[in-house]
Parts: sequence; C-alpha cells; structure tokens
Amino acid sequence: MDDRLLTAVGVDSGTPVADKAAALVRKMPLRRHPPAGQRDVESVVESRWFAGPAECHRVLGQLFRGSTVRGSCFGLPWPCLQAAGAMVAPALPVVVQRAEQAGPDGEYELADGVVWRESVGARQPFIGPDGAAREDGGFDLLWFGDTERYLVSAGRLEIEDLFSALRLNASRAQIERMVVRRLRLDRDVIAQVTFSEETTAPELEVRRPVELASSDSWRDPAALIGGRADILSARRRGDELVARTQADRAVEFKVVEDRSGWRLFAWNGDYPYRTIDLHEKDGHLCLSVTLDSAIDPLAAGVRSQLAFDLRSDLVALD
Repeated sequence: MDDRLLTAVGVDSGTPVADKAAALVRKMPLRRHPPAGQRDVESVVESRWFAGPAECHRVLGQLFRGSTVRGSCFGLPWPCLQAAGAMVAPALPVVVQRAEQAGPDGEYELADGVVWRESVGARQPFIGPDGAAREDGGFDLLWFGDTERYLVSAGRLEIEDLFSALRLNASRAQIERMVVRRLRLDRDVIAQVTFSEETTAPELEVRRPVELASSDSWRDPAALIGGRADILSARRRGDELVARTQADRAVEFKVVEDRSGWRLFAWNGDYPYRTIDLHEKDGHLCLSVTLDSAIDPLAAGVRSQLAFDLRSDLVALD
C-alpha cells in the first residue's frame, strides 16, 4: 500500500507495519454493512472509513501479512490476522499481544486465542471463538476518539472508555455532527445507520469489582448518597430517602430494592441525577445514573468529570 495514502489518513509512514494496521483501525470508522459492490483498497483508504469487517480485514491484510483466523465479535463472524504472537483485526485499535496493550478505550490482551478487553472497570472477552466473546447485539457504526470508543447500535450511541460508559439516543443530527462534520467524511458512512429521535435521559455507568468492597455498605443507598461531596446528609424513611445538598436544599428519592441492589427515583427537589442505580452483576458493582435534562454529557469535560465522581462514590463505600 502506498505510504502516501496512509499519510493522508494520518498514519506516520515510519510506523512499524503491524502498528500501521492498528492505526488505520483507530483512524477510520467501521460501518457494519458492506457496500453494494467491492471497493478496491485504495478507494477504501481514500474514503477514510471501512464498509464492513470483511473490507477492513482485506485492507489490513495489505499491511500485516498474518494468517487469517476466524473468530466471533458482536455476535458476528469476525476475521482476524495473526502472526508471531500478535493479532490485528477490525474494531481492534491496537496490535494485541500477550502483554496488555493500552488502547484509546481500554486495555487489550491476547490469551489462549481470546482477545480480552478491559473497559468500564471490567475485563471481558472481546474477540474469540464462537460464543466466547461477550460483546453482542451487533452494531451500525464504530469509531475511536483519543480516549474513547463510539458505537451506534439500534438507535443508541454508546461512548466507552477504561472507566465509564455513556449511553444516549443517536439522533441523525448528532451522528452527522460527530462523524460527517467533525471527521470530515462523506454521508455514505452513515447511510445504513439506525437513528432515534426520542428524548430519553442519557445514562452513565461505572463498575468496580465487588471483591474490592470491604463491607456490604453498598447495599444501603443512604451510605452512598450520604458520602457524596455534594450532599450534607441523607436519611432513610421506609421506602423514601431524603437528602440535603450543600446548597441546603432537600431532595426526596423513592427507594426500590431487590436481591442484587437498589434504585433511587428523584421525585421532589433539584438534583443532577433523576435515577441512581447500584446492583451487583457478574462480580462487579455497577453504578449507573440517568442525567437531568440540564446536563449535557457531550460538553467538554462533563462526561469524564461525572464518571470520576461516580467512581469516587464507589470507592468511598469502602
């Protein structure tokens, strides 16, 4: 492949061959559905986006002369290239090896033929033999930022990094702004994306291994709410919880509990979270919140700050 093409996409011509392949994956969005006809390699790179895993695999094969290995990812057959203990593949933003590799959205490791991905505070199989990978549900479009992965599926946009996941509706205007305008791509890249114009509240989630919790205090919603920096006090009364904020305002929550955790619904008072949910799942404490309409989680620095606060809430329970 002509290095001038790679340079135009933003890949340094002096980069090692395997890293060039992974750099293309980071630079170029991946659309799930292939085009009507097969594009040649040069046309694909010039377009600066991939139309399907097979097309991405074909382009990566021009850079990384590995053996094709068939796996599974997102509930789909997934082509990979492997050689000398290293692997490159569609949706894989690094050259994955036995040692952990830091990607923009998390940590990756190859072990016993399975690519493991650590993100949102949990380590799970990402690419592996049929049935081994945990990512499912398919997707419409996937791309990477500097420190996160973006995935559009069934009208929802999910933004994941090593510590958190933000989920919100994928409107046409929002995806055009993020992909077509910001990345300067033609509209064909979103031609087969499913959008949603519904106005449901964004959800932010963080996780932490339950084994790190030194007690069962996480089962008490007043313990988590009362430990927040913006709360002066929290008092439980039956199925209600009353908190007083640093601004000396009362917020009232409805409490719903089950065996694996609890959920709070804010029904009276001004608070940035409309619901707060803490449950144990797959060996992790999963803390998620739905955001008030006054909060824009896509504004600069907002998502990372909210995620930091929520992780601090989990750690404070210890």
